[in-house]
Parts: sequence; structure tokens; C-alpha cells
Amino acid sequence: MKRLATALLIGAAGFWMTAHSALGSGKPIGVVTSVIPVAYVVEELGGERVEVKALVPPGASPHTFEPVPSDMRRIAGARLFFVIGGGFDAWSDKLLGAAPAGLETVHLIEARNLNPLEGEDDHHGEEHGEEKAGAKEEDHHGEKKAVAKKEEHHDEEKAAAKKEDHHGEEKVAAKEEDHHGEEKATAKKEEDHGEEGEEFNPHFWLDPIRIRDVVVPVIVEHLIEADPAGKAYYQKRREDFHRRLTALDQEIRGELDKAKSRKYIAFHAAWPYFAERYGLEKVAVVQEFGGEEPTPREVANLVRDARAAGVGAILVEPQLNPRVAQTIAAEFGAGTVVVDPVGDPGDPARSSYEKLMRFNTRAFGNALGSKRN
Repeated sequence: MKRLATALLIGAAGFWMTAHSALGSGKPIGVVTSVIPVAYVVEELGGERVEVKALVPPGASPHTFEPVPSDMRRIAGARLFFVIGGGFDAWSDKLLGAAPAGLETVHLIEARNLNPLEGEDDHHGEEHGEEKAGAKEEDHHGEKKAVAKKEEHHDEEKAAAKKEDHHGEEKVAAKEEDHHGEEKATAKKEEDHGEEGEEFNPHFWLDPIRIRDVVVPVIVEHLIEADPAGKAYYQKRREDFHRRLTALDQEIRGELDKAKSRKYIAFHAAWPYFAERYGLEKVAVVQEFGGEEPTPREVANLVRDARAAGVGAILVEPQLNPRVAQTIAAEFGAGTVVVDPVGDPGDPARSSYEKLMRFNTRAFGNALGSKRN
């Protein structure tokens, strides 16, 4: 196994050197992204001067993705690697540990003026204190997490331990590091597949204005650094994409203004940036963390809140099993509508950033209902 791993790394390093030596011969710059929507943006800005590959394939969840040796070869042949950061694609660290030194990795969530939204702690729309506490008291064999929550303003160490309560060994480690503020923050960011470890919600790409004003300038800056000869080309494409994103924002706003309701229920907590930009209100999230199904009490509260809000559908995603959402929707006489935070280059309806955002706008419109109905 050691010989095989060494051979793979040597082969990857050789491939990287070959690719980089080709830059001066007019071949496209190799760019890798962790997720498809960032690849869409790079393609719009880089055009024929870049060759872009996204590591997480269509239909897979970025939260549970595991890289394979072929992903190492993709990284080895790239000049730039754009990741979301903040714990969302922490699996990329496994690749970077063996990547050539010349690869530049850009964590987009750290971009200046992005203003990422904080991760959400509420589960499945439980925003009523006593009911939320009651549900939590029954979690994990009756551990009294609700008591810890009531006392968290007296004891920050308790609160930190409570947040990681379901991670046995991590809970112990967190308690040992509670008095070290920076260590605690680092541990939180580095949890596996961490929607639970994310300090900020990572789905900022679902806001076209953040893409236009923050992400696009960052990507163009790095493309120009990697390929100075293409500066005018990249700047021209940036200006064109800027105009299109402005028009896209106005189009989305106009479509959602036709909606009868502003309230939605989503299967997955991917939509706060979209909701903030377009004045939508989240009623509940079915699955706050990947792979965590709601408890019976949480389902009951979600159904109650959905009925009170008049929600007609639950938004589900092609990357996640919709069975639980379909069962819950049936409880309050609703259906499901497919949205997609990630995209699919093989589907003409979701094969570019603008198409993906239009797809999701139509889906939200269907879920929210029309004023004409």
C-alpha cells in the first residue's frame, strides 16, 4: 500500500509539472473547484483560457463527499483550487496535504465583504423555547441538554459542550479546550463534514449579488495573477458577467414578487442567502444536519408550523433522499418541489450559474404559490 501511495503521488507531481510547463505554450490554465456552482462562475470568467473541473460530481452531496485518487490527479494538474471553506469542504484538506507546492488554494468564504451568514442552531422550525427545550430533553437517552441551554449565559463552557453533545470524543476534547477561545473555534471549524462544524452557512453562491460583487472580483484577480497575458480578456468577461448578474437579480426579484406567500420549508439549510436577498422567510428545515432525521416531536412541530403558515410544499434536493420530506408533507396535505443548490452540467436546465438560479427561482415560485391562484 505504501508503494502504491508513493507511486500515485510521484505520478501526480509529474503530471502537475507537465501541466504547469505547458502554460507558456498557450494551453488553458487548469482550475479545480470543490463544487459545481463555483466552476460555473470560473467558466464564465475564464472562457477558453481556463479548463475547469469540479470535484463533487452531479447528484452527490458536498457535505458527505469523499475524494478518491483520481481527484488527486485533478488537483495535481491545476494552477488554482477554489474551495468554499469554513468547514464545508473540509475533505479537500486530504488532497491538499499531498498537492504540489505551486498549487494556490483560495477559500472563498474568507473573501473581504462577503459577510457570511451565521450557521443556524434551530432544528426543524422549533423556535418556541419550551417546546424546543422539551424536544432536546428527549434527545440522546434523556440527556438534559435543555437545562444546559437555560444556563448557557452563566457558563459558556456548558454551551460549547452542549453543541457537540452528540460527538462523544469531540465533546471531551471540546471541554478540555473550552478555556482556549481560539482552540475552540478551530476545533469547531474542523469537524468532519461539518454542517455541524460550520461557523457560517456556506451556501453564499445562491445569492447572485454576493457572486457579482465579491466572488467574481476574487476569481478574476487570481486568474490574472496566474495568466497576466489574459488580463484584458478576463476583465472584459467580468464586465459582461456583471451586467448579466444584475439582470438576473432583477429577474429573480420580479418572479418572486408574484408569489402568494413568502414562507417556505426546506429539506436542507441551503437557502438563507437566497431568502435574505429576496425577502423570504424560513418556517422550518427538515434536516438541519446531513443524515440527521427529525425526531417525532420535531416532526409534530414542523407540521404544526407548516399548517399555521399555510405552506403548500417542502423544497427537496436531488442530492438528498426526499422520503422523509414526502412523508412529512403528506401530514399537512402538501407536496414537494425540487430545488438544486449545486447544479448539474448534464441537465440543460441547470448547466450554468444563471440557468441554475432560474431553475431555483421557478421552484420557489411553485412552492410559494402564485398571487394569480
